[in-house]
Amino acid sequence: MKHKLLHILRTKPIFLFLLPPFFVLHGFLENYNFVPVKDALLLTGIYIGASIVISLLCWLLYRNFTKANLVAFCIMAFNFFFGTTHDTLKKLFPGSFITKYLFILPAAILLFILLLIVLKKRKAPLLKLTYYLNALLVILILADTILLTGKILTKKKTSYSLPAGFVTCESCPKPDVYFILADEYAGNTELKELFQFDDSLFLNELASLGFHTIPQSRSNYNYTPFSVASILNMNYLDLKGKERAKPDLTYSYESIRNNKLLQFFRSHKYDFYNYSVFDFEGQPARVRETFLPVKTRLITAQTFLHRFDKEIRFNLVSRWKSKKNLEILTYANRKNNENIYTLTWDLALKKTNKPRFVYTHLMMPHYPYYFDKNGKEQPFETLLEDNQVNQEAYIEYLQYANKKLLALVDHILNSSASPPIIVLMGDHGFRHFKQPVESKYYFLNLVSIHLPTKNYQGFSDSLTGVNLFRTLLNTEFKQQLPFLKDSTSYLMD
Repeated sequence: MKHKLLHILRTKPIFLFLLPPFFVLHGFLENYNFVPVKDALLLTGIYIGASIVISLLCWLLYRNFTKANLVAFCIMAFNFFFGTTHDTLKKLFPGSFITKYLFILPAAILLFILLLIVLKKRKAPLLKLTYYLNALLVILILADTILLTGKILTKKKTSYSLPAGFVTCESCPKPDVYFILADEYAGNTELKELFQFDDSLFLNELASLGFHTIPQSRSNYNYTPFSVASILNMNYLDLKGKERAKPDLTYSYESIRNNKLLQFFRSHKYDFYNYSVFDFEGQPARVRETFLPVKTRLITAQTFLHRFDKEIRFNLVSRWKSKKNLEILTYANRKNNENIYTLTWDLALKKTNKPRFVYTHLMMPHYPYYFDKNGKEQPFETLLEDNQVNQEAYIEYLQYANKKLLALVDHILNSSASPPIIVLMGDHGFRHFKQPVESKYYFLNLVSIHLPTKNYQGFSDSLTGVNLFRTLLNTEFKQQLPFLKDSTSYLMD
């Protein structure tokens, strides 16, 4: 048996069929407990199928499976490792021509043509290369399997027990809690100083409904996954760097998935409703995601095909004026908003015997700015790429969002059997400026709170995200959580 396996490793080009399992397994390991096993297996099958098809096509040229598999291997490897290689080039040669797609794609095509020619002319068998690639991938797969086994054995079971530092409050009232996040809703200070727009009319309407607005509230981070992770965990993130990239991005998603606030509410017998763009334990995102790479996208995000779709296809579609494809890309957030809004609205009408914690995440007034203040659709051309900087359209959409948000919170208040807790906020400030601005504006956000007790004394005028739910739990659920020093962390693209 041993000799037979060695013979296969030395002579058979199985490296082509080992590459997809290694790539998916490695990505699964990096994002353990976040990608469903069945989806990872399906992805592996798709990649193996694609490898077989490419190999069969190449066999028509060579009539030799070793050469055909080697070409297919190189094509699949180019797809799998393109993003990592491209990012490395951009770090080593920032701004250089060799990092541009205009150089990379022709150079890659030329190299593949040379590979085809060299293999066509080569007569000698490729036994040494076959043995090396086979052995290398077997070793890499075994190493990742061992690491994955360790993670499985040490995996912590999902716990709905009270997090450390919290206390049970059996005697506390348990009102429904609605956490409504309006993405990129800037605070009124930023709106006044940079947009010459006063949002007081909206804030006064909220006040008439019993809301208290934090006048100088700030987010702790300037990107959504990081900001949401810090809000829900009521703490700063243990980031490795200052960039909005892996592994910190994956860490943020995992922190959201198993956050302390949700653990607290679940330990107090709350039902959880996830109407957001993020996955949670047992409750995946209910919509086509915008921030979180749902399921296998955490694995495929660095592939050439994903990068092509994200960075090139939109530009090609725009240049070729393919309106149908542009509409699919452009109106995704609008469909998300309609779905999430309806889910939240309908849930408020339902009567349940258990309290509920509802997380509603609306991509408004976040770009694209679909409507003006009167609800009239903006022209399709104004929704395309590079229009994020249109501050006038942002303010128009913000006023439209105000009406939708007021209607929603008023509906929740009127539909609730007892007064609920409602947290309405933006995750960060407006970010798309034509000219540089002070970094503080990236963090100034809306935060407005409705408490049944109307006790807002603990909420400071300059509260940041990490202290928001600390204050709320201390006020409404008799917790004694210490306040953290308020600070902000600017993350780079």
